[in-house]
Amino acid sequence: MSVRTYRLKKSGNLRLSEHFTVREFRCRDGSDTVLIDDRLVTLLENIRERFGKPVRINSAYRTAKYNARIGGVSNSYHVKGMAADIVVQDISPKRVAQYAETLNCGGIGWYEHKKFVHIDTRPKRVCWKDSGSNVRKTFSECPYAEPSHTLQFGDAGAAWIQWHLKKCGAKITIDGKFGAVTKAAVVVFQKAHGLTPDGVVGEMTRLMLKREVV
Repeated sequence: MSVRTYRLKKSGNLRLSEHFTVREFRCRDGSDTVLIDDRLVTLLENIRERFGKPVRINSAYRTAKYNARIGGVSNSYHVKGMAADIVVQDISPKRVAQYAETLNCGGIGWYEHKKFVHIDTRPKRVCWKDSGSNVRKTFSECPYAEPSHTLQFGDAGAAWIQWHLKKCGAKITIDGKFGAVTKAAVVVFQKAHGLTPDGVVGEMTRLMLKREVV
């Protein structure tokens, strides 16, 4: 763990990095104690550097009492000093969330309507949109055209399939060739989703791939 304890009165103006101070991570109830994960500061600096724009922290550390008062979940990473809700000046939350996927984040929440992004340092990656129940595999958009016909072993034009399989956890290379590795990954996906495990990607398999990623 790299979570440190600070005192707002004593260290509020302490610079944690080039662009962030302890005060920016404080609980909004005025509490003197501030918990901050070093890794979180690094992530926010990476985002600041990438976009070259100020990063406003709407909410970072929260006391358990304050978290409950504003309706936060009891196991919130804000309470552990491992989360921040941020807005990057002039940059859409979607772009921020997409870039965060390239970093060593744990949780990434894209709040489209509230116009902010949640970043945390939990051990495993999880992405969601607008609510924790709306889990997504990625916020990125597939750069390849969806095939309009059935594809199977030996066919070309499998990049769209491979991109979606990779987002679902398959360890494959996106080369556009429907080879043995791609077919095996398709079979695994089909078995896991109640589809006929024939390694052939038709309309139903494509539909399920889209649902899993989006």
